[in-house]
Amino acid sequence: MNPQDPLAQLNDIHLPEPIGWWPLAWGWWLLIALLLIVLGALLWQGYRRQRRQRYRRQAMALLEHAYRDYQRSDPGPTTRRHYVQQVSQLLRRTALSALPEAREAELAALKGPQWLRFLDAGAGLEPAFTEGPGHILADGPYQPDPKVDVEALHQLAAQWIRRHRLSERRVQQWLAEVHHA
Repeated sequence: MNPQDPLAQLNDIHLPEPIGWWPLAWGWWLLIALLLIVLGALLWQGYRRQRRQRYRRQAMALLEHAYRDYQRSDPGPTTRRHYVQQVSQLLRRTALSALPEAREAELAALKGPQWLRFLDAGAGLEPAFTEGPGHILADGPYQPDPKVDVEALHQLAAQWIRRHRLSERRVQQWLAEVHHA
């Protein structure tokens, strides 16, 4: 050490500890809480939607099962009639599952052309049921040999199950239209 150099006599600078992440500032805690609330709300909404749409998945599974059974069976009038009956019952059960309980009796009372108009309006498929391949549902389940395009009926039923929207207000409007038509 040189006595002439006063800088050499100084001690080194002591640096403070590096600033860490913890503890977090209150703003970060607020942001984390907000993100957790949003994530929880999204998960809850997804869970509720999943539960509300369960009947659609079950209906699609039943429709596919009925179609596979039809394809495995011997083609004939009895097989076609049985498939038409299954599709008719499945669509009615699906509609009943989607509706509020207060409307079940009104829906169950729909028959023939009224039922077909309701199906058309329910998914915006006009006139797929009243004039298209779905018209067989009006009286086909009761015919000994229904003339039906099974593939087209299957596709139409699957489309209706996926697309129908049966809110209370819409159902009330459609039932009024159906009963007056």
